[in-house]
Amino acid sequence: MFRLKDKVVLLVGVAEGMGRATAILFAQEGAKVVLVARRKDHLRETVEAIQGMGGEAIDMVGDASVKEDVEKIVSETINLYGRVDVLYCGVGGYFEHTRKFSDVDDTYWRDAITNTADSIFNLAHAVHPVMTDNGGGSIVCIAASFSVRQDGNAAYGAAKGAVIGMAQNLAKEFFPNNIRFNLIGAGQFGKYIDVLEVNTPSPKLSRTGCPEDIAYAALYLASDESSWVTGQILAVDGGVDVGGRAIWQFE
Repeated sequence: MFRLKDKVVLLVGVAEGMGRATAILFAQEGAKVVLVARRKDHLRETVEAIQGMGGEAIDMVGDASVKEDVEKIVSETINLYGRVDVLYCGVGGYFEHTRKFSDVDDTYWRDAITNTADSIFNLAHAVHPVMTDNGGGSIVCIAASFSVRQDGNAAYGAAKGAVIGMAQNLAKEFFPNNIRFNLIGAGQFGKYIDVLEVNTPSPKLSRTGCPEDIAYAALYLASDESSWVTGQILAVDGGVDVGGRAIWQFE
């Protein structure tokens, strides 16, 4: 059974790590994937890996924080496939846990907000009418767990907090259009081991996180299996937020 069979999935900010793992897993599950990032070399590596296993994938270079780029990407996806069933947004960055508030200047602050919150704002604006015309859809965004937001700097915490507030608000507004909007509260990963083949993660809690942990959570939220779930934050953090372990243990 392919959980995303024939669905058209637009994945933004998926050059490496969890984004790449998610793109590969979605393709393995039958989706037609459109991959978007700022660097074409990383995109091509992922596309070639997907095509090599018989999947369908194309790449588009663009910056989601630029409204015109997003409009072009969505328009080209519609021209190719006629619809967008799922939007996965993995844009972010700026997690620097040693950066103090005194080191967050105006430029750093605005860049963090622009790269994270503006990107999701632009993408939601672009896909909402498309999904509405298609009878619904699923939007999945990577946020951050509570512990990660607290451990990051002020600009990072504000940007991820904005994403959470926006998603929960839009989940209510998009409800009549049958569009679900959910978040993954990603935990702290000490160092990503990049992947070109997705495997099932270890069943142990007492370990470091891996890109597949996020990919499988995203698969649930993207698939029809979560058709009665919207406006939620799924924490994928190895039990840190519930006090199971310290944030940097195993990392």
